[in-house]
Amino acid sequence: MQFGNVEAEIEFFASLVKADGWLKGDHIDLGLYLIRKRQQQFEEVEIADWTTTDVFFMNHIRTCFADNKRKKQQIGWKIRNSLLNVVNGKVPPCGMDWQNVYKVYAPFMLTKYKHWVAVMIDLVLCEIKVYDSNVSLIPDDIVKEELAPLSITLPNLLNTIDFYEEERVDVPQQSNQ
Repeated sequence: MQFGNVEAEIEFFASLVKADGWLKGDHIDLGLYLIRKRQQQFEEVEIADWTTTDVFFMNHIRTCFADNKRKKQQIGWKIRNSLLNVVNGKVPPCGMDWQNVYKVYAPFMLTKYKHWVAVMIDLVLCEIKVYDSNVSLIPDDIVKEELAPLSITLPNLLNTIDFYEEERVDVPQQSNQ
């Protein structure tokens, strides 16, 4: 069966019910795809102010960070089209344009520990929050270290596309009297 960009065979579903099984990226992607699909189906009934990415989002962030970290300044970063497509809602399947949401939820694999966490990017407050089901497993400094590519690349990405573009609003004008 094909769900968005995830192809699910019988082994895929069997691994979900094993007592000693672990979630894989494909399992997470399928769950997030189904959430986005449902959100899209009920768009007329319910206004959603959030969206999700897929597991590849953080790979794109890490690659972009690696491409640009040699620069002394964080101005003029070259942003990959793969990241622009996420922000514009073109990928993952059923994605939403970030201009239409306040929050973005992304799965994130802490590579040193092979542990999944959820990341919430608040586009209004300009904050990144981490949701971890086992906070005692990984020290905070390691989490911050692994999230550095996101916390540095994301502002550059949003700046590159003028995400927070200032707009002068037409308001009644005072007279000089």
